[in-house]
Amino acid sequence: MPRHPPAVNRDRLPYDFAFRSTFAAVCLAVGISLLFAGMLPCARAQGLQRYLASLRIGDTLEDIRKIYPPLKSGSSYKEPGGEIVRIEADRKESKRFPVNVSRMRLRLRKGHLVHLQLIYDDDYSRRRSLEDLVMDYSLIYGEPRRRGEAYWWGDSSVVLRLGNIELPAAGGVVELRLCAELIDRDLFDGRY
Repeated sequence: MPRHPPAVNRDRLPYDFAFRSTFAAVCLAVGISLLFAGMLPCARAQGLQRYLASLRIGDTLEDIRKIYPPLKSGSSYKEPGGEIVRIEADRKESKRFPVNVSRMRLRLRKGHLVHLQLIYDDDYSRRRSLEDLVMDYSLIYGEPRRRGEAYWWGDSSVVLRLGNIELPAAGGVVELRLCAELIDRDLFDGRY
């Protein structure tokens, strides 16, 4: 038995087509406006990564020494209050060190990393400007916030901050170096 195509009401065809195309255009316009307004999940900024230079917020001192084994013990200082220990490591004091970084400053709370500061070497700081570095991170995390000359991105657990830092140089001169910091959100907000 031959099959016949279903009957088509030719009078409703133009109206049906116009309605569907208009509906599709409206849905597309609403979707695009929601996307730019940041109301769709795909438009939201990703959470920040909790690591920088192979170190994670929350790493222990043992974890840090496994990644960057020291040649000699770096200088450390216990902050008043006793919860935070500051450690400073130099490229010359470590067997391995992040590329283009001359110095690392670490802050540990109760034995766990809560603040990592990378100070880039002089050559890298001359080649790359702060704006170039900010632009690179902006492609990943979106538009940064700004405080003075420092740019930062944050989520509920961690803050990434980029800026310049002044270091004393020979002859009483101060030189600017690029600096990247990864900070536990509670420390950044001054909760401890």
